[in-house]
Amino acid sequence: MSVQALITACLAAALVLPLMLVSRGQIHSAHREALTGPMLIALSVLNVEIGRFLEGGMGHSQRPHKALSAWAFAAALVLPTPWLLPVAGFSYLHARWRGLRVPSWKWAGSASYVVLAGLCAALTARAVHGTDPDWMLHDGGRGLSGVVAAAAVFLVVETVLFHGSAYLNHAADEQWLRRTLRTPSFYLTEAAVLLVGGLSAAIWTGGAWFLVLLAPVYGLAQRAVLHEPLRERAELDDKTGLLRFESWRRLAVLAAQRCTTRREPWSVIFADLDHFKVFNDTFGHLGGDEALVAIAEVLRGQLRSCDLVGRFGGEEFCVMLPRCSSEEATEVAERLRCAVAGMTVCGSGRVSMSLGVVTVDRGIVQEFVHVLAEADRALYDAKLGGRNRVHSRHPSLADAGQPVLS
Repeated sequence: MSVQALITACLAAALVLPLMLVSRGQIHSAHREALTGPMLIALSVLNVEIGRFLEGGMGHSQRPHKALSAWAFAAALVLPTPWLLPVAGFSYLHARWRGLRVPSWKWAGSASYVVLAGLCAALTARAVHGTDPDWMLHDGGRGLSGVVAAAAVFLVVETVLFHGSAYLNHAADEQWLRRTLRTPSFYLTEAAVLLVGGLSAAIWTGGAWFLVLLAPVYGLAQRAVLHEPLRERAELDDKTGLLRFESWRRLAVLAAQRCTTRREPWSVIFADLDHFKVFNDTFGHLGGDEALVAIAEVLRGQLRSCDLVGRFGGEEFCVMLPRCSSEEATEVAERLRCAVAGMTVCGSGRVSMSLGVVTVDRGIVQEFVHVLAEADRALYDAKLGGRNRVHSRHPSLADAGQPVLS
């Protein structure tokens, strides 16, 4: 199944199912539908404009659209399911007009995912809360359960559909989305924004004027949405999604210090693609970029969640392996080498990688910069040895620190 087929199917479902399942969602509204629907659209417009103000009016082609999902979720709680179409549709059209530049087919797919997630949330809310339009009825306990359950279902459905787009499409075209979906902060922020939408819906049904007090909350929600892309832009390499070298070194130094304090070994791998200039000359620099993206995916897939992988520069990569002995680090490096050597890029292109490994034994204090220099020498030895191989070494004893006393 291609990503275009997935989006076509979701678009069709998003246009039909909210109309077919109207009796399964919210039937009664606390206020007139003609007032509630435009109010939610107005709140979505307000959120986008707050975001533009915080960004200085800049438009971006890649940014999570979490604020938009909040209002589709709110519509699922307080309006009949057909209202998901105008609320989500207008929200996405306005956001696109105001600078969130994404290819039209991706934009339509994203909107359809939100509609379908909202539909599933509406069915869940009806099952848990019933048809009472007041979400703050009595002590609000039942309404709270319904909002939380509906938000969880919304997030699960949305996640599954966005994963479908990310992994059915070409890796080079979806590296930002794949990277975003791997970060826990995406789900935490998305859950928080959905709950802001749920809180807004509950207040609207129990005391509508109190929504005025939520205006600062909308601003804070937008700041949370914008924070992650700004952090990524500072720390991650734009092309591969790996850590930039300075960010990698900062985090690697902290990891090394923790290992030393806990009397645990740690290892560093330097890797360099062999004869990559020849690959670029053969397949062009766009083909070279595609290869770098694919190799970055392979490196991430072969490493543990606690390992740190970065792009040193050009076609060179660096890996920090906490709690990893010399034998284990050599096995990891060999696994990386074999994985890269087994790849086919650009239809028929092959690449190989040379790797240098250095391990600091448990209880030894070593300057991190010295370990990096040793890893660079080990990589040089691997190149001299014929390339497409792993060479391991320990930091020279003359420069080694003293054992840590227990």
